[in-house]
Amino acid sequence: MNTRSKIAVVALAGLVAGVLLLSSLIEKRTPSTDARSTVSVASTKVKSEAASSLSAHARMTTGTSKAELSPSDWTIKFRASKDYLSFVKEALPAAEAGDARANWYIGEVLSACALVMKTYHGVADPDAQLNQELASMPNAPQWTRDLLEQKTRRCLGLANDDPLAALPQRNGGYRSAYWQQQALDLGDPLAQVRAASDAIAKVLVTPRMSAAEKSDQLKSADTQLRAAVESGDPDALYYAGTLMSDGRYFDDPLNGIALALASCDLGRDCSAANPENSFANCKVSGACPANADYAYFLQQSLGADKYAQVYARAQQIEQAARSGDWNTVSSSLKLGADGGGTPAASEPASS
Repeated sequence: MNTRSKIAVVALAGLVAGVLLLSSLIEKRTPSTDARSTVSVASTKVKSEAASSLSAHARMTTGTSKAELSPSDWTIKFRASKDYLSFVKEALPAAEAGDARANWYIGEVLSACALVMKTYHGVADPDAQLNQELASMPNAPQWTRDLLEQKTRRCLGLANDDPLAALPQRNGGYRSAYWQQQALDLGDPLAQVRAASDAIAKVLVTPRMSAAEKSDQLKSADTQLRAAVESGDPDALYYAGTLMSDGRYFDDPLNGIALALASCDLGRDCSAANPENSFANCKVSGACPANADYAYFLQQSLGADKYAQVYARAQQIEQAARSGDWNTVSSSLKLGADGGGTPAASEPASS
């Protein structure tokens, strides 16, 4: 791929990212709940020194274990939940018993609800305070106020009821970073994508990083990303693909976009109805068709020719994934030691 073509593709990837972040630009007054839409500056290093005591606590409090839920089961429960307090109470026994995805979503809840928990802690009449906050936004579109109310009410129960209070004492408590680290230690693919994202972000924001440290960070990102992709988890494939669309570290951003698109046919809910998608607010606001999905936004952003290339690659990735050929799926993931991407072995010839 020549320099001019690469610059054009990177620009297209940036345009896609801009479209997918439309909701966050519109929604400045509402708390952010999509933790993956913003790359963390540096990963909080929280070790799992309390894992054994948590397991013991789980055995004492849960008795006979329930049937283990699959990652997709927890994803469905999380997305459908209108009361995160109840969700955490349900997920906690599984998390204590070593369920990686339950740990992950407890961390996501605590991250998403941090502002509400702080704002409403100790408030005698939360409804009155919420109504006052909504009334202070007379010029905001009704859909933004509805969304703010929905997100706030989802977290309100956690403001004055701590479902983690009975856990063993530990330095640092049980904040979101603890549960996310637990999920990573247990090999959750979503946590692995986040770890890769954090490693890349650390390189980006540390201009004087030594060559050795930079190499270590990029190797870590490559390892975590490859493990996430080879898990076959559709949501992990989607987030890995969006991360790979960064042309500063991957040779061809279209490979990442194709991976994300393939995940939609492999089980990821890529519709605007999925609140975890960064473009979900487009549907709520009426700015795009009710049936809009990831493919729709790609077509709008890339145009017919580039979308055709992405679609063809996505079909190759999907076929490889369904046949268990993870070497082919992972062939475009490797990060270059100098910070630039390396050519993808399975990449189709450029048109």
